[in-house]
Amino acid sequence: MNIIRYIIVLAVFAMFSIGVQAQDQAVTGSIFDSQTKQALAGVMIKNNKDQVLAESDRNGRFSFQFSATDTRLKFVLIGFKTQIVNIGAKADMLNIQLDADEANLNEVRVTGFAGNRTKKETAGAIALITSKDINRGSGMSFQQALNSIPGVRMDQSTLSEGRISIRGNGVRSSFGLRNIKVYLNDIPVTEADGTTRIEALDVNSIGRAEVIKGPASSIYGAGTGGVINFQLQRSPYAEQSFEGSALAGSYGLHRLAATYRSGGDKINSYVSYGWQEFDGYRQHSNDMRRFLSGNFQLFPSDKRIITLLLNRTTQYSQIPGSLTADQVAADPEQANASNLDKQAGRYQTWTRVGLGQQYKFNDQFSNSTSVFTYSYDLDHPLPYAYLRNFYQSYGGRTSFSYDAGFDILPTKFIAGMEFNQGLTKGTQYVNNQGKEGALTANIDYRNTLYSLFYQSETKLGSRTLLTLGLSYNSLKYDVSNYLVPAQTGIKDFKPQATPRVALSHNFSEALSLHASVSSGFSPPSSSEVKNVDGSINPNLQAEKALNYEINAKGNLFHSRLSYDLAVFKMDMKGELIAQSVQQGITIYNNAGKTSHNGAELALSWQAFKPEDEHAIASLRPFVALTYSDFSFKDYRILNAANQVTATYDGNELTGVAPWVLSAGLDLEMRSGLYANLNYYYNDQIPLNDSNTAYNPSYGVAGAKLGYRRKLGQSFELNIYGGVDNAFNASYSSILSLNAAIGAGGQSPYFNPSPKRNAYAGFSLKYFL
Repeated sequence: MNIIRYIIVLAVFAMFSIGVQAQDQAVTGSIFDSQTKQALAGVMIKNNKDQVLAESDRNGRFSFQFSATDTRLKFVLIGFKTQIVNIGAKADMLNIQLDADEANLNEVRVTGFAGNRTKKETAGAIALITSKDINRGSGMSFQQALNSIPGVRMDQSTLSEGRISIRGNGVRSSFGLRNIKVYLNDIPVTEADGTTRIEALDVNSIGRAEVIKGPASSIYGAGTGGVINFQLQRSPYAEQSFEGSALAGSYGLHRLAATYRSGGDKINSYVSYGWQEFDGYRQHSNDMRRFLSGNFQLFPSDKRIITLLLNRTTQYSQIPGSLTADQVAADPEQANASNLDKQAGRYQTWTRVGLGQQYKFNDQFSNSTSVFTYSYDLDHPLPYAYLRNFYQSYGGRTSFSYDAGFDILPTKFIAGMEFNQGLTKGTQYVNNQGKEGALTANIDYRNTLYSLFYQSETKLGSRTLLTLGLSYNSLKYDVSNYLVPAQTGIKDFKPQATPRVALSHNFSEALSLHASVSSGFSPPSSSEVKNVDGSINPNLQAEKALNYEINAKGNLFHSRLSYDLAVFKMDMKGELIAQSVQQGITIYNNAGKTSHNGAELALSWQAFKPEDEHAIASLRPFVALTYSDFSFKDYRILNAANQVTATYDGNELTGVAPWVLSAGLDLEMRSGLYANLNYYYNDQIPLNDSNTAYNPSYGVAGAKLGYRRKLGQSFELNIYGGVDNAFNASYSSILSLNAAIGAGGQSPYFNPSPKRNAYAGFSLKYFL
């Protein structure tokens, strides 16, 4: 009898112990922004009953006791989509990754100034776009998403020709991007000489982009235009899936793509392959691309995050060339005769590999380091020559962050450096109707860039922040001309220190006010520093800028209305102005002084909150308005005898529109239906420095309608269709500024954009 009683007591004790263990299960982990890898503080962790169990600390970490009777956790933070995790047997070490909520971007943490603060709290003009913004249209270009940001403009007429400008900087680039630094997963895409070839990026693989407008000297080194920091997509947390997609449209557009996603606690993997082709609106404008992208994020410990980037892109593009006004009126679909005769095109393959690590030594001290290598080979027939280039670069970037822990005036320090060296081996031949002729040039360019940077953030009060920044930048071009040794030489730009001071005060949710003064330094690229004969122009100097800015951001009407207003004045010295000598040959001069004054306003209204019980899940109208008063203050053209041949003082700055408006409407129904409407207006633009010719103003509208639905537990279908340039406007987005006068006494300024065109596509995702 005693034995039976003893067994019963043991059984009861065992059951009680199991129950206690079930109630006292430990859960620990860290919470990150899925795209930027930033630790997220203040994330509320709730159980099934909506009870708050814990909150993440300033390093994104959490730890609490969790009852096994609850089956899932909710991770909630304003500005991010709520993440629901089925806890099950995973209750050990979690690495939760939250996605930005497009409906409330003012509250999303940004990396732009390395402060791990919300967009609203960040001192400076910074904008944010997500993959949802990129895919509001066909998803074949960044144009629509970037043009929805006030102060930013992307011009594009064919897929092979694109140009991005920020506050007028970069609009006069003869090809590619200049004066704007571009990063991919914090790895430089911009080459050592300041040139960026954005066509190497697969639009559909981008998950997010931050755009800093104006001089960003604090942590990104030389530059007066701004910075675009792209992030490749990462897989949603706890998802493992395969996705196939297809797209077809007007003018021979078609695309096929496949994507694998796996978002786990130890590794996040994203791999995509895409193939697309576009016959083009104009004659001789076919474009073919193949993309392979891999983005991997590993969490070996709670102190360490490792990232690996792999990117391979192939492009075969024809270039139709610019037309005169009479040629556009006669037939906007025709190609320039010289481009057609010389079979102008761009045929190239890029390869990019990057490896990065974030390491937290302790709660006060951390480091972020990345190394990379980047190469491409270019086969480039042009109207005036046939170019063959091979480019190879390598470099790295590192930054250390230290929170001093001061009781009085708490301060966080950031210091680091960036290094980039590129070697271009270039040969030039006579172009015999698209075939190589006699060798005319054999030149190597070895370009070396380094930047040292420092930034501190000091809390002057609970709501006031003082930011001090300084970068020290150096650039050297080493040119070896094997056919004309006399033109071999070095152009070494004197190192420049560019400071930045910013003061922020957060009055309330409705208003956060920022004021800043910053300077910028932007040397000419290796193609801009050359004379007509290929020799280095010793007189060409770097652009320098001083920028004054006031910025107000906030949320009104219970956070339904978000606004961002910036007013700035930027004075530039030595702004580089392109002068076309003949088709395909451009030289650059330094203007004396130019004035950039402007205002930018972004408004977004969220008509319904996620918790609202309504058939409409989301209705968001938005508008972006830009006003630019840019002009030459001191700009004279001198001849070889140093005599003034033209004076442009007071003229409007070439290529900049006084008014630009972008507006749209996003609708999502709980049934799965969604719609996107967009409208873009661009005011008239001066086409030359003398302001004697203008590109007319134009407006373009588009719409997209789709249906997204989960089919059971294993599949998700997205089917859509849309139209661009719905009202069939005749316009030219990308322009050849200051083009030389050609036959008939006219200049070929214009690259006509497509008339009304439509597209349709679908994607099918399978969840493993």
